[in-house]
Amino acid sequence: MLQRSARLQYGLLALVAVLALSHFYVGLSNNLRNLVRGQTSPRTPFITTDLTPVVSSMEPEAQAAGLRQGDTVLTVSGERFTGRVVLIAQVRSSHVGAPLAITWTHPGDTGVQSGSIALAPERATPAPFYLWITRSIFLALPLLFLLIGVWVVLARPHNPHAWLILGILGYFDSLFIGYGKFSGGILFAFAIFWNTVAQTAMPLCLMFLGVYFPQHSGLDVRFPWVKWVLTISILAFMPLDLIYYYSDAWKFTAGSWLVRPTYAINFTENVLAALAISWFFATLGVKRAALAGDARRRIVVMLWGASIGLTPLLFLVFYAAYRNVDLGQGIPQWLDISVFVILLLFPLTLAYVVVVQRAMDVRILIRQGTKYAFARGTIVVILALLAIWMIASIVHLIRYPHQHRAVDLIGIIGIIAIFLGFRYPLAKRLQQKIDQRFFREAYSAEQVLSELSDEVRNFTEVTPLLTTITQRIGDTLHVDRIAVFLRSGDAYHLQLATGAPLAPGSLALSATFAVISRLAHARSPEPEPVYRDDPSSWLVDATDAERAALSDLSAELLVPLPGRNRLEGVMALGPKRSEEPYSRTDRQLLQSVATQTGLALENAELFQNLTAEVAHRERISREIEIARDVQQHLFPQVVPSIPGIDLAGHCRQAQAVGGDYYDFFILPAGEGDERLALALGDISGKGISAALLMASLRASLRSAAQLQPGDLGTLMRHVNRLVYESSTSNRYATFFYAELDPATRLLTYVNAGHNPPVILRGSEAIALHSTGTVIGLLPEVSYCRASILLHPGDMLVAFTDGISEAMNAAEEEWGEPRMIAAAQALLARPDCKTTAKQLLDCIFNEADHFTAAAPQHDDMTLLICAVS
Repeated sequence: MLQRSARLQYGLLALVAVLALSHFYVGLSNNLRNLVRGQTSPRTPFITTDLTPVVSSMEPEAQAAGLRQGDTVLTVSGERFTGRVVLIAQVRSSHVGAPLAITWTHPGDTGVQSGSIALAPERATPAPFYLWITRSIFLALPLLFLLIGVWVVLARPHNPHAWLILGILGYFDSLFIGYGKFSGGILFAFAIFWNTVAQTAMPLCLMFLGVYFPQHSGLDVRFPWVKWVLTISILAFMPLDLIYYYSDAWKFTAGSWLVRPTYAINFTENVLAALAISWFFATLGVKRAALAGDARRRIVVMLWGASIGLTPLLFLVFYAAYRNVDLGQGIPQWLDISVFVILLLFPLTLAYVVVVQRAMDVRILIRQGTKYAFARGTIVVILALLAIWMIASIVHLIRYPHQHRAVDLIGIIGIIAIFLGFRYPLAKRLQQKIDQRFFREAYSAEQVLSELSDEVRNFTEVTPLLTTITQRIGDTLHVDRIAVFLRSGDAYHLQLATGAPLAPGSLALSATFAVISRLAHARSPEPEPVYRDDPSSWLVDATDAERAALSDLSAELLVPLPGRNRLEGVMALGPKRSEEPYSRTDRQLLQSVATQTGLALENAELFQNLTAEVAHRERISREIEIARDVQQHLFPQVVPSIPGIDLAGHCRQAQAVGGDYYDFFILPAGEGDERLALALGDISGKGISAALLMASLRASLRSAAQLQPGDLGTLMRHVNRLVYESSTSNRYATFFYAELDPATRLLTYVNAGHNPPVILRGSEAIALHSTGTVIGLLPEVSYCRASILLHPGDMLVAFTDGISEAMNAAEEEWGEPRMIAAAQALLARPDCKTTAKQLLDCIFNEADHFTAAAPQHDDMTLLICAVS
């Protein structure tokens, strides 16, 4: 019978179990459907952006039906597409090959499109065996964790720590198992609710476990507001998550207001969860130093279990986020399985420290656990085999008594004696022998240092490498004082010191010191003993500074750390605790470790240099990409709508950023009608500097044109002065600027040393020649303006020399005549009226045809103005 006082707890536990198992059942059914009936179950043909009916990705069958990325789906099988459940339900109720009728609209198109998608299977071939194994692990582990959490609460229903454990372990159900493709219903609603609750509860439960287990943390006593700020902040986002998930499933419009802040919400939630988990480790770390006895052992066990169990999983999570793949995808199966087996330590240690009355020390715990896995496991197998032999012999004797003689009875008695003898005295002795064989207190120095020489090859960072080396050597050879000097310029500076109050950088050994010279120039670098009191020692040539440095370090052995071509560092070892000298075996083993350490240091330095270079290049690439985006936005983003005027322009840059510039914009109306401003320029040089001058030219032109409309000469003098003042002496720009009155079709222009634009009028080509010199080269320049009256049907073609001087592989220029001929050929066609965009595309296509994909080294810019 349930205790009366625990009924409320058990009722709450039943509710939690129903929600969690609903989520697990939904995930289980999805996985089994994919594995067992993947070839006969239809897959979802397209996916929409969260909280919208806009298509974000699609399968080939949807694309074949005419659906495109960015389309807005209206109906699915005649039902309004209000949420993802509509699509999933229709797919689930159909079969492979069945048509799925949909309607949609294209972006910018008011018409409604319709089509039918022939549903394709989820997989073309049966699920491979490794996929069955992987999916089984992903399903079994969260169920096991959930059952462990339920068991802890059943064992300690009144213990708040048990409920915190359940909240932590229930999270893995939502982490590993997605509710994904489900047709809706109450279970689907439960699954969504549990998914949100579990992800919200885990960091909070972990934080409160660190604060209150096994007793109140002193850190929380000092800063009690931290946990409440984090709790309120995390819980405040839970309603938003529920609205988000339920709206995405059933009604997009209900959560459409969450689309824009989604990234900010997710980022904030991740930061808050990380802070809560960090507070868990912080509070436990403080309590570990403050507590003693059993309480401290519990903290240590929990920290070890959390660190060892979760660290490999965190690496998988970061790898999946970095590669944008599912958890566990893209790594070897054995590694995937190993990570999740190691993960078992986390829930097991959490359950252990709450349920077990008295925790053991971590070393004893590991020792006992490993011993049961190896020693007792082996003994149990042998006992089982002997028991089977004994029972089989006895059964055979009972069934066929007339076939046996006295010697058979003696044999059976002997078997029983062997079983009993092995079961009691022999099994105990074997267990002790196996324990001594596998679990002795320490390895020999030779084994430890040999393993260390192989281990150091894998390090790519200096500090962890040196920390590992000094710690392992100190523990193995029982040395308290170890100092490591690393090469930096013309000296070797102290990088790490143990057992002595010396800060990094406080000591340095010059490359001219006798110590360094002896170790650096030795034919085969070997550890050198330090005998300061021996007059025949090599230290007789050392300076007083060297002797003082070695005395401060209490150095008794200097171990060189050789690189491939030079000495990378020196390790100074102090005396052993036993005061014994370093043996020849010690020196040989240290030399092996030092050789690998020197190579690892050289590799670490190379790795750091390469990392810095890669980071530098990536930063430059990002900056150039940003500059490219900014420059693209400097070009006209919207074509002015003026009756009788058709405009088109395009700049094809030879590099990421360029110096060509084109622009068209409407000038404010004065006494008459508004006018259209046209501009085209070519900055000298290429790259970032040309792009900056191009931006300066644009800003100068637009500001000057607004202030001085109509007076083109004064405007150009002003622009020239501004560009001159904002650029270096070797920078200038050729520039063409014109203003067109749409009412009178009068074009007034200034050509500052630019390629003459051409007005195409029938078979005639009218060039607009230069009316002044380039801008930005001289401080004061006068410019003349010119005018021409445009006729209906005229085409103004303004271009940079990247168009006219486009070259093919034989370095032959295309030239202005070919460009004009190509344009006139298009205009001469009687079948249709040529638009500015068509003429622009024609000129670019003809230039590309001539160059035949040969690389171009100059920007190609074209501006077309058609008058009708």
